[in-house]
Amino acid sequence: KEIKKEAWAKIKGNKWNIIWPALLILFVEGVLENILGLNPYAGADFTDVNAVLNMDIPPKVEIGMAIFSLVFGIVLVAYKKYILNFVRNDKFEFSDIIDCIKEKWLNILVASFLVYVVVFACTLLFVVPGIIMAFAYAMVGFIVIDSDLNGVDSMKKSRAMMKGYKWNYFVFFLSFIGWYLLSFVSFGIALIWLFPYMTVAETLYYEKLKEITK
Repeated sequence: KEIKKEAWAKIKGNKWNIIWPALLILFVEGVLENILGLNPYAGADFTDVNAVLNMDIPPKVEIGMAIFSLVFGIVLVAYKKYILNFVRNDKFEFSDIIDCIKEKWLNILVASFLVYVVVFACTLLFVVPGIIMAFAYAMVGFIVIDSDLNGVDSMKKSRAMMKGYKWNYFVFFLSFIGWYLLSFVSFGIALIWLFPYMTVAETLYYEKLKEITK
């Protein structure tokens, strides 16, 4: 609750600087998904909730979505660098996103792929271990952009940082459930606000966790 309150305070007066890069990212993502035919809900009748939830997604679309998520995930992580600079220095530099992509794209891609493989493998065994692993590696993106560590070492550091804090982070993550529901019923419009707000809150969580576990 304290972190979310702090996030609201940080955002106040800075909404446009926080939202417009996120809005640009979400717009480009949506356009590319539709151009590449990776939007599984294109043409879906959203008035029939059961039909949407029970849609059969072709395997090639699922594979394409996974690959696209990894590649476009580089941009999403770079946005965290933009927000990290704001949280620390009260500055907005769009060049942070560009420079992060140029300098860190390979480390981000490798780390994201490894996390995906580990979490997916654990989920195949049981769902709960997969969820636990997902939270164990929740800080990987921040660590990659905030250090010179490679993908593997970033994963190790994330696990160390999250030791004893996975449940705490789960509760923190769960506190945004209302926003996710709002995003669903608003056909994704609420994501325009949720994505940047949650990124600021996650960044503050990382900063506090880094201070505690250093």
